Amino acid sequence: MNLDEMHAAIIEQAPDGIVILDMDMNIVEVNPQACSQFGYTREELMGMHLQEIERSMDMNSIQAMINRLKIEGTVFFESQATRKDDSQWPAGIKACLMNVEGEQFAVAFCRDISAQKKTKKKLEGERNFMNALMDNFPDGIYFKDLDRRLIRVNRKLMNDLGAQKESEILGKTDLELYGDKFGRQSMEVEQRILDTGQPCIGLVESRELEDGSLNWTLTTKVPLLNEQGKITGIAGVSREINEIKQAEATLRIRESQLSVAIQIAGLAYWEFNVEEQLFTFNDHFYDVFHTSFAEVGSYHMSPQEYAERFLFSEDQNVIQQEIQKTLDTTDPHFNGKIDHRIRYPNGEAGYVAVRYFAVKDNQGRTVKTFGASQNVTERLLAEKAIRDSEAQLSVATQIAKLGYWEYNIRTNLITFSEQFYTLLGYTAHDLGGYIMTPEEYGRQLLTPEDYEKVVQQITGAIQKPQPANHYFEHRIKHANGKLRISAVRFITIPNDQGRIYKTIGIYQDITDRKQAELALVESEANLQKAFEIAAIGPCKYNIVDDRYEWTTRALDVIGLDIDRAPVTFVDFLALVPPEDIPLVWKEMEQSNRVGVFDLEHRLIVKGKHKWIRFRSHVEYDDHGKPVGTVGIVQDISARKLAEEELSSYREKLEQLVQRRTAQLENINKDLEAFAYSISHDLRAPLRHINGFSNMLKRRLHKEVDEEAIKYIDLINKASSRMGTMIDGLLNFSRLGRQEIEHSEIDLNQLIGLLVTEFEPDISNRQVEWRIGELPVIWGDITLLKVAFENLISNAIKYTQRKEKAIIEIGACPNSEPCTLYVKDNGIGFDMAYVDQLFGVFHRLHRDEEFEGTGIGLANVQQIIKKHGGSIYARSEEGKGTTFYIRFKQL
Repeated sequence: MNLDEMHAAIIEQAPDGIVILDMDMNIVEVNPQACSQFGYTREELMGMHLQEIERSMDMNSIQAMINRLKIEGTVFFESQATRKDDSQWPAGIKACLMNVEGEQFAVAFCRDISAQKKTKKKLEGERNFMNALMDNFPDGIYFKDLDRRLIRVNRKLMNDLGAQKESEILGKTDLELYGDKFGRQSMEVEQRILDTGQPCIGLVESRELEDGSLNWTLTTKVPLLNEQGKITGIAGVSREINEIKQAEATLRIRESQLSVAIQIAGLAYWEFNVEEQLFTFNDHFYDVFHTSFAEVGSYHMSPQEYAERFLFSEDQNVIQQEIQKTLDTTDPHFNGKIDHRIRYPNGEAGYVAVRYFAVKDNQGRTVKTFGASQNVTERLLAEKAIRDSEAQLSVATQIAKLGYWEYNIRTNLITFSEQFYTLLGYTAHDLGGYIMTPEEYGRQLLTPEDYEKVVQQITGAIQKPQPANHYFEHRIKHANGKLRISAVRFITIPNDQGRIYKTIGIYQDITDRKQAELALVESEANLQKAFEIAAIGPCKYNIVDDRYEWTTRALDVIGLDIDRAPVTFVDFLALVPPEDIPLVWKEMEQSNRVGVFDLEHRLIVKGKHKWIRFRSHVEYDDHGKPVGTVGIVQDISARKLAEEELSSYREKLEQLVQRRTAQLENINKDLEAFAYSISHDLRAPLRHINGFSNMLKRRLHKEVDEEAIKYIDLINKASSRMGTMIDGLLNFSRLGRQEIEHSEIDLNQLIGLLVTEFEPDISNRQVEWRIGELPVIWGDITLLKVAFENLISNAIKYTQRKEKAIIEIGACPNSEPCTLYVKDNGIGFDMAYVDQLFGVFHRLHRDEEFEGTGIGLANVQQIIKKHGGSIYARSEEGKGTTFYIRFKQL
């Protein structure tokens, strides 16, 4: 590879788009990456002005850039580049000037900086978020360097220190800010963090203020590490906990008061000393647990003794987890509650509701928990019974799709259950609550006629003297807008004076059941219609009793009257022709094994043969013995007749095909004889014309009759052209009969070979070849060579008047199926005559202008069609022609 080739390869494979422009800012060259960036092909970009792809730049800014290039040599700027589809993308442009053979060009290197823009924007957003978070954080946040000097603080810490600006406190240590006592203690802690790399979490610190009061803070300090894991400083968070400390003091003061209050309230008071691991109980605690101080012998016991005496083993882990939460919490106001089982001395179970609190020391450690227990056994059992009852009722109503309702006559209000709305797809919010008047109910959920029906039913039930159960059905509106069918059952409730004052009822959605009933009726009707259309009738045979059960439909299918119907199997065989009886016996024996009886045979009905199909399933008893069959009988006489006619038609059709095949073979022989005659018999007269005209021409040369010689030349030229046309016509006829031999073809190699073969013909012309990357296809290489040879020959022929011929061969990008093109910049043609382009002997240009037989493109079309493809052309007079060939890509 020489240096120029290496430079070209680098440009072609460069990751950035490269655009070369002349000094008028017209594009003269681009690399593939630029084509991809701007969404154009190389051909489309060539000659475009810079403004077409950089619309954000006007002529003034372009001129300013050119001036900068001339002064600085290289410039870099960001721009919004425009793609072919008018979408824009941020581009980083680096431009420079280049001199080639005395001519100056501008070279622009384009890089898509979308990712960089997004990253930068994301970093700015994260930075702004962190700044806002720090400045609005309720605790003081700070960062220090290795000398323990402040390098950054948030607004809260500045306010705590009374600083107006960061500069007032940045660069200072705690010793400088807080004085000797607290400052030195704080810096010692920070030095340990820098030495060990271990954080200090939850440090409670107190600092004496000028007025003598203490300022309590809860502080966490951690080391800052770089990417290599090396300590670069310290980060800290401090929270004032003065109110917590005051609350602790108040809590300690009121502990005794709370203990007295609990005793007065009769609660089971207890407390647990964490350090001593000891429970202490009051007298009422033992009452709650159905025991006493005398039975226990002490008001104190360990957690193990408490668990063994009062808890079930399966509940101990739950209690232990709650205790551990109390010990682990750092919340000075922590409190909790739990309901759990207890074990009475007699082994029975009870339930207690426990509320408890944690007491912390000055270091935030839990030193004690205390609380109260209340016996809630009766309440929980009652609640459980209610929940179980409600759950059972809810499940029952859901399974039965029931919705409860109640109508109070005195208040004229209806109350609905949740399940009522659920069945209709509503919520109580949708309908304005669970209570409404009958009028609202009718307006929202019923049609006018259904509302009248409901009113009549309820009014009639109320007016009856005795309570009774009532039932009726009506339609109701579902949330999806459709009408559902509901079944309503209700009873009337009398008061003490025997007057009806309330009705209670349930709603049940029976739409599916009603639809199923209608579908069943319709299905039965359709089944009967189907039986009639298909000439099918159901029947049964009881093997044990040897008795047939015929339906009326089955007897109609067979054509038997009820009094002539066979009762036993022997009676049935009497209707079967003797030659079909063995088939019936064989199928009967086989059906007992496989479980299905399926046989087509004939019956003699009223003296005529009739084709019948019996298909039945065998039924077995518990011991696997066949006891009967259930199935259908079908009249297939029409089908059998059609099959016989079809068989006869097939035989006639085969005979006709054989005759037509023989006729086609004779026609092909005649065509081959005709082709032979054209090839041999017509050539002899042409040779005689050429021979005698040449002899006459030599004689006339002696007398120098130039006009006669001219006529003889025309005769020779015409006879030669006729010979060429005969050859072309024979080739065209052979192509139609020639079989394709498929193989894998690399079109890059085939086109390269053809271009090389045409080089001698254009040695005295200026021809530019533009060959793109071509695919590999599946086809006949001999025929395809002929096709592309014709297309390239046409391109060379019709560009001969051009000072510089340009012939392009390539593949259309992203085309499916694969589409190739052969393009020239020749004289072109009028698209009004495009339909004549591929006809035999049809030419769009005169012989005097361009030589040819008019068969070449016809051959090309025939070859492409034999490969399952297609060919078409696009042209404009004076601007060239493009042929498009579509193939199935391998």
